[in-house]
Amino acid sequence: MMSLLIFCLIASFSLNVLLIWYIRKMLQKLLYVSDSIGSLLISAKDFSQHLDGLHAMEMYYGDETIGSLIRHSKQIIEDIKEFEGIYTLTNDGLEENEE
Repeated sequence: MMSLLIFCLIASFSLNVLLIWYIRKMLQKLLYVSDSIGSLLISAKDFSQHLDGLHAMEMYYGDETIGSLIRHSKQIIEDIKEFEGIYTLTNDGLEENEE
């Protein structure tokens, strides 16, 4: 009876250690993805602003190709914003920990 209890305790402890290790690995991946999404969103916004500035230049004003690029870049930004919840979730937690 006592050996069964010891076996269960060892199995439980081992399982808990394994789960803690797995959760830590998943959180590291989530933070990496979060940072990548944030960087991607910033780059896409910068690109879109650059296209807007280019389109406003007298030489390119009204160019359909640039207009299409602007619309496409804005659509990409909207697509990326769908994942912004992950980015803000992890960054809010990091900012609270830094304070």
